[in-house]
Parts: sequence; C-alpha cells; structure tokens
Amino acid sequence: MRRLIVLLSCLLAVTLGWPNMTFAQLGKALTEGQQLAAAGDIQGALLVYEAMTQSHPDSHEAFAHLGGMQLLDQRYADAVKSFQRAITLGDDGTGSFIGMGMAYLHMGQLGPARAAFVEAKSRGVGHPADVDDIIRWIDSRSESAP
Repeated sequence: MRRLIVLLSCLLAVTLGWPNMTFAQLGKALTEGQQLAAAGDIQGALLVYEAMTQSHPDSHEAFAHLGGMQLLDQRYADAVKSFQRAITLGDDGTGSFIGMGMAYLHMGQLGPARAAFVEAKSRGVGHPADVDDIIRWIDSRSESAP
C-alpha cells in the first residue's frame, strides 16, 4: 500500500508541478529519486528521473541518474541511451561511462563495453585496478571467442 501511495504521489507531482521545476527543485528531485532508490523503490525512482528528463532536457544529472535506474531495472538498451545523452549534455564524470560499460556487458556487447571502460579509466576512475580487471576479463573473453 505504501508503494502505491509513493507511486501515485510521484505521478501527481509529475502531472501537476514538475513541468515548471526550477533548478533548485531539480536538486530536491535528485535527492528524492536517490532516497526512493536507496529504499529499493526502483520504479518510483524511475518515475522521478523520467519526469526530470522531461522537465529539464538539458540536465546531464537527470539523464545519468535515469540511466542508473534503467540499469538496475535491467533495461540495458535504454540505460545506454540515457548515459549517452548525459555525456552529450556535458557529463564529464566517469559514472556514465562505467554505467554504459555495465549495460553493454549485460547485453553481451563486449567491444562497446570495453570502449566505455577504457574511456572511464582515461577520465580518472576512483579504482583503476578494478577497471583494469574488467578490461582484462573482456579481452580474455574476446580472445576465446571463435
């Protein structure tokens, strides 16, 4: 029942208020989406981030967060598109490249996954050894393919 109330609240907020959201409200919406995701409400967080991308189509933060939720919801092709949009809009962090690499891995597209991880590493990831391990794993899988 609580989940239904949260989803209806999000839908109501999207319908009535978010098309006119200011950038200050954008930060609050990001926080709300993060809280929903942390509570395990992926669908609620998806609604929040989808509304943000509609009300702020130039926000790389909104698209990066949407991509993350799509990745968790196993909507890998959608996640790749959202991460690509975030990067196009100026996301200079490594998160979108890591997320894109993970989505490509789940789709079995090793070449694009490797390219995304290499780009993330070149931008300065927090744990480069972990990214190197993933790249090596991809390379070992690519070498053993017929």
